[in-house]
Amino acid sequence: MPLRTETSNFDDEEQRLQDEIDELDAVIDQLRAKEDVDESVAQTLLERLQTLQMHLEGVRWARDEAFDAEYAPAWDEDVDEVTFGGLTGGEFGRLQDDIDGAGTGAARIYQVEMGTEEAPYFDDSMDKDQRIATVSNLPVHYLMWAESQIDELTGIGGNGQMSYDDLLAEM
Repeated sequence: MPLRTETSNFDDEEQRLQDEIDELDAVIDQLRAKEDVDESVAQTLLERLQTLQMHLEGVRWARDEAFDAEYAPAWDEDVDEVTFGGLTGGEFGRLQDDIDGAGTGAARIYQVEMGTEEAPYFDDSMDKDQRIATVSNLPVHYLMWAESQIDELTGIGGNGQMSYDDLLAEM
């Protein structure tokens, strides 16, 4: 049972990401105009911009191209959303056990498989191995976006770094 679930509409998510990219571009432009810029803040904002752009590519793929993929049996042009769920501590522990030290790329695949509640690339007849195989065939940009959605629902993160909102407020 997931901690929380959230359904993401691809059009709404594209707009949210584009708005955040536009806002961040404006902040970066303001930063470039200043003479005494904290390089660590600038670097963090540039990394955030790159991440948002990758997520946007993933969402656009899901909305515009995914239905052409052979491995997505229930995905058609009418699919416009996916539902993710946050992982419980036990689920996250099983995820780590299953990975057995395989690395962060494999962790992303397992996390997206386990954290996806409803999506057109899964059907009820699939077992865990089939679900993992299917997720491993999804584009990396989509996986990065999905992982970020699941992380947010799970509460993973908060590793002591300044949040994006804190950086914007500081600017």
